[in-house]
Amino acid sequence: MRRPGTSIRTTCAACVLLVTAAWLGAAAAAPGAQEPQAPPEGSVRPGATPPPNRRQEVRQGQRTQRAPRELQAAVDSLPPRYRQWVLSVAGLITQAELDFFLDLSQDYRRDAFIEAFWKPRDPDPVTPQNELRDRWQSYLTAAGSDGIPYGDPRFVVFLLNGPPGGFSLPDGRPVGRCFSRSRELEIWFYGQAPATGRRMIIIFYKPGREAGYEIYHLGASLRPVGRSGGLPTRDVSLLCADDLMRYASREISFQGDYERQLELATTPPLPSLEWLATFSGSTTDLPAGAETMRVDYEFSYPARTQSRTALQVLVRVGLAEAPGRRFDGQLFHDFRLRGEVIRNGQLFESFDYRFDGPTPDGASEIPLGFTRYLRPGPVSLFVLVEDVFGNRYAQLKRDIEIPSPDGLPPVAAATSLVAGTGDQPASERTLRLIAPPGSIHTGMVRFSTRVRGEFERVAFFLDDKQVISKRRPPYSVELNLGNAPVPHRVRVVGLVASAEAASDQLWLNQGNQRFRVRFIEPRAGGIYPGALTARLQVDTPDGRSPERIELFLNEEPVGTLAEPPFEHSVSLTDGQLAVVKAVAYLADGSSTEDAVLVNSSEFVEDVRVELVELHAVVVDGRNQPVTGLAEQTFRLREDGIDQRILRFEETADAPVNAALLIDRSSSMERHVDRVAEAAYSFAQQALETDDDRLAVMSFAEVTTVDTGFTSSLAQVERALAGIDALGGTGLYDAVVQTLNYFEDVQGQTAIVLFSDGKDEGSELRLEQTIAGAHQAGVTIYTLGLVSSFEERADRRVLEQLAEETGGRAIFLRDLADLDGAYGEILAEIRSRYLIAYQSTSDKPDRDFREIQLEVDAPGAKVRTRRGYFP
Repeated sequence: MRRPGTSIRTTCAACVLLVTAAWLGAAAAAPGAQEPQAPPEGSVRPGATPPPNRRQEVRQGQRTQRAPRELQAAVDSLPPRYRQWVLSVAGLITQAELDFFLDLSQDYRRDAFIEAFWKPRDPDPVTPQNELRDRWQSYLTAAGSDGIPYGDPRFVVFLLNGPPGGFSLPDGRPVGRCFSRSRELEIWFYGQAPATGRRMIIIFYKPGREAGYEIYHLGASLRPVGRSGGLPTRDVSLLCADDLMRYASREISFQGDYERQLELATTPPLPSLEWLATFSGSTTDLPAGAETMRVDYEFSYPARTQSRTALQVLVRVGLAEAPGRRFDGQLFHDFRLRGEVIRNGQLFESFDYRFDGPTPDGASEIPLGFTRYLRPGPVSLFVLVEDVFGNRYAQLKRDIEIPSPDGLPPVAAATSLVAGTGDQPASERTLRLIAPPGSIHTGMVRFSTRVRGEFERVAFFLDDKQVISKRRPPYSVELNLGNAPVPHRVRVVGLVASAEAASDQLWLNQGNQRFRVRFIEPRAGGIYPGALTARLQVDTPDGRSPERIELFLNEEPVGTLAEPPFEHSVSLTDGQLAVVKAVAYLADGSSTEDAVLVNSSEFVEDVRVELVELHAVVVDGRNQPVTGLAEQTFRLREDGIDQRILRFEETADAPVNAALLIDRSSSMERHVDRVAEAAYSFAQQALETDDDRLAVMSFAEVTTVDTGFTSSLAQVERALAGIDALGGTGLYDAVVQTLNYFEDVQGQTAIVLFSDGKDEGSELRLEQTIAGAHQAGVTIYTLGLVSSFEERADRRVLEQLAEETGGRAIFLRDLADLDGAYGEILAEIRSRYLIAYQSTSDKPDRDFREIQLEVDAPGAKVRTRRGYFP
């Protein structure tokens, strides 16, 4: 029977290891015990039978149930240093982790497991240290020298809180740890337990001679067995006087939340087992019962880089072995290649590649090539090739002697264009912005430049507003990008005689499928007597060519460009103040534009009157959309002040631009195929016309654009078919990157997110993610399985993302209901009202503005975004 207040989480692996510790004896806890070091050279046998692959069992939450004798045999069979490590983490390791570790048969995998074991337990991943691991290493020796065996609950308390002490009795006497003279009982006094931040008293006792120590809980019978051996200390001052026992019992009973505080002080952090599924999935072992295929390998050493030799491996997969799949008549392939390099018995490096795309016409095989740069000497190379569409595998295990790099040609230096430079000809004066490190930028960020030539002054712009200008180098600036991770444009302009002589720009927090056109020439504010040559740079999703670029002079068409180089001569009246505009189009109808003002002697500030647009849905008591309401039915306020509606319309016929955002982390492995099937059903209904577009994005630690916005159902189907679940969960980063992907996308916009809501490892926090959602104005719908949420806080994350953006959170008890949920979301998207107004607020631009939208209809309620940053 479970005692009141006992945490179930602490009993699974800890109780097993208590028994194990008793089998192996106290010798394993000798003073000075250290964490296992690297395995001896030659301990790996390439070609040996791989251990059982536990990937599916781990992902599905299954556990191997070893009987005590089986557990004893498994632990006994470990090399001594790994056996010692297992005992030393008693109370920290879970049953699933213990089972998995005992199944490993290769030392290099055991060492990699030990390293990976600590990462999800890092209390502050932002710092370079792992504070829990550091404490464990320092307490390990201290606890051992104090006579505390590893499996003992006292060891766990020692690990989480350190040695007792700093406690003062009412009469002023200091006390830390005391022992009963005649019974197996001791009391630990903490003046401030690190795990709770409060005064804490913990009583340990042995209920029987063959039993281990237990922690006393309120309501339990405290009957320790008589002491059979000597005291653990010779210090008589540490004997528990009768008054200490009475005092401790009274203090515990008077503390109303004692059991809760005791759980905090005795329960180690329990990480998500997603890391274990990720670790399992990164192996090069063949999955149990996997169907295999035949592939050919070629090895070469074509070049060197410094002291390393380039190992080039070419894997050839025949179409007879992996025939691929057809989408809309086109044959595609999808392969995943995982590899490990073992040197001196240790995992030197691991790698993971994805090869997918259309199969070349007439091809009989698919070449998969990769290069690793290794120092000379013997290594073992393990490679696992997976045909994602065919669910077949090929495995390579080979010993290789990496030759000396001497005499090999150097790796050819890659040449690339700097983003934003286009074909701009060399000039005496150039400016180049240096991109700051990282993929998402918020707060204060420093921007530096590379400069050639001299300038009278250099001006920095953030989102088209000049921030500062400098008359002498260094030309650098620190810009405040705000708390919300929203898209920004940083521009630097070098001026000579008040005219622009050079410029450059960076786009921050953008999706990698950005569609953009910009003028290289003419320069804003430049003087062009008689004529100019328009020269354009175009960035497109996946490098696709634009269908056309149309040029305008003061809104009059002056030319159309169909292929690079995108240049065109434009005639001007001498001294004519003019606006030159370019509009680029993709084949799917997407467009983007840029414009510059020329022949102006000064910068002319671009003043725009922008409307605040709301997409709102009205639902009845059954959550069914209510349509046909008149404008007068709605009342709109901003920060409590009434606003005048300037535009009102129902948007049933407006094009849909939605992103399907799918969690493909390890915790979703059981569900991802079914989620993809339901998402495809959603796509079949959503892509009604050529103007409707969907994007498919998925995320684990990183976010990928599986397909950009497209009206092709086959393209969506292929993207969904290639989603494979593996890795941690970078939920917040994924939401923000998807929101930023919507920049400049007009019409009905929405993100449909399926996740278990558990974020692990994002650069951003939830509040920053919500701020980014307010800025973007994209509605977020969230979906999740009720059974997937271990904590209410994870479910609340999905609710907040939906509530703040005017969407809806739907939690399903069964995946069979997923099609219906997707259908409800689509019905809402097609039943929204577009409401626009011009804000009367005089708040600073960086302040949040709250929106209140009400509807005067019986039993109805309205949902829209909660507010915005201008």
